[in-house]
Amino acid sequence: MTHNIIQSVNPATLEVIGEVKSTHKSDIEKIVKTARKAFPVWSKRKRSERSKILRNAQQLLLKEQEAFARLITLEMGRPLVESYVIELEASIDLIGYYADRVHRFLKDRPVPLHNLFFKRRKSKIHFQPLGVLGIITPWNWPLLIPLGSIVPALLSGNTVVFKPSELTPLVGQKMGELFWNAGVPEESFQVIQGKGDVGQGLVQSEVEKVFFTGSTQVGQKVMQQAAHSLKKVVLEMGGNDPAIVCEDADIDTCTSGILWGGFNNCGQNCNAIERVYVHQNIFNEFIEHLVPKIEKLRIGNGLDMNTDVGPLASKMQLHKMKSLMARANRKRANSCFGGHPIQNQKGYFFEPTVILWKNNTHNLFDEEIFGPIIVVTPVENDQQAIQLANQSQYGLAASVWTSNLRHGEWIAKQLETGSVMVNDSVVSFGMTEANWTGIKNSGIGWMHGEKGLDEMVNIQYINEDQQLHSHKFWWFPYEEHMIHGLKAGIRLLFDRRIWIKIRALPKAVSYFWKYLLCNSKHKGKI
Repeated sequence: MTHNIIQSVNPATLEVIGEVKSTHKSDIEKIVKTARKAFPVWSKRKRSERSKILRNAQQLLLKEQEAFARLITLEMGRPLVESYVIELEASIDLIGYYADRVHRFLKDRPVPLHNLFFKRRKSKIHFQPLGVLGIITPWNWPLLIPLGSIVPALLSGNTVVFKPSELTPLVGQKMGELFWNAGVPEESFQVIQGKGDVGQGLVQSEVEKVFFTGSTQVGQKVMQQAAHSLKKVVLEMGGNDPAIVCEDADIDTCTSGILWGGFNNCGQNCNAIERVYVHQNIFNEFIEHLVPKIEKLRIGNGLDMNTDVGPLASKMQLHKMKSLMARANRKRANSCFGGHPIQNQKGYFFEPTVILWKNNTHNLFDEEIFGPIIVVTPVENDQQAIQLANQSQYGLAASVWTSNLRHGEWIAKQLETGSVMVNDSVVSFGMTEANWTGIKNSGIGWMHGEKGLDEMVNIQYINEDQQLHSHKFWWFPYEEHMIHGLKAGIRLLFDRRIWIKIRALPKAVSYFWKYLLCNSKHKGKI
């Protein structure tokens, strides 16, 4: 990457496949101001019009799915099948999900008031677009992750400035073309390109809110930068996701599922399986089933239809895997399969790796691996597995593998994570209804589902007093008889003893009946 040009490199071949112009940091404020000027026009368009435009985008994506899938594989390496199954299908579904439901989700909602004092009031929740939103996304899911914020942001009436990863700039550029061709004005959806300094410039600009997906370390910096102007943020960050294999698990099924959950996308998923806790009574059988399945994985260029696992996305990722293995060796962890870069291939290839860590008092790694390495630990029982699973700075996702679904749900509810899958993993992120969040150091705020749309709006409460001419009893001036009336009213409303309520009734009615029934001014009030 030169100062003004970002080159996109295929991690499987190290060939340059294209380039884009980098956005100068000094231009970001001007870009944000353009988006702010566009906001009143875009936000005032009917929801039905915005929905129609986004449905156009859905159909264009459907039409161009092969080009998108191929570009995803070229830029970040994942097998073409994954680009279709995991990214394209879920992305097409997500656009339609929000376009079809945005009116219902953002329609004014009545709020019935239970308190007798306010029974003559009408209340509602109203949803207002925020303004200009900054969206910063990573390279590992270069289509679905951005769409998870961009689509609800545009549908709810916001304008967007979008920064894709510098490792997948061509997918980001093609997304811009998709929305513009669908009918979104270029001023309402703008794409900026660059490295971390461009992202920092967007965070420090006058956007109303920042949506960031990436590592916890960078997310913390985003939050610090946003705090200077009390800017709201949604942060979807790292994970070190556990899988718990119960004694009654179907060994063949769970080893196949954990194989996929740990090594699809070369393990480069924030919700990938990275730690596996296996009941000690089935531990040896689990390993005996898992290792032969890993041996069958075909590693290579993602464009080859016979490839199961592609390359890591960058040289930095490859260096990280080497570093993790060196640390594991220093701690005397036993690698039962893999653990090395693949030397006979040109790109950033690393062997799918299983590390046996038999110390069940603490975890080998308490950081996001984000690569094709899983650590397997035997445990005495499910309670010990739960304890180790929760012994982490992260709390993004987890999985439980068992033949007893009720027991699996019980375990799920003990886990300190934003989501749990029983007998599967990873794919909940592709379920658009699944409200997605992390706890601990894994995130702040929500993506997907109705809660994801709520992040795009100001949720405004409106209260209307239909007694237009009534002076309220709590208005000035204050007098002693107000206290006597209020005491009677409080006893009538809240005391659980029936005789106390009966005794308070005359005094309460005497004091409050005019306020509750009459739409008129009250003598004595200012």
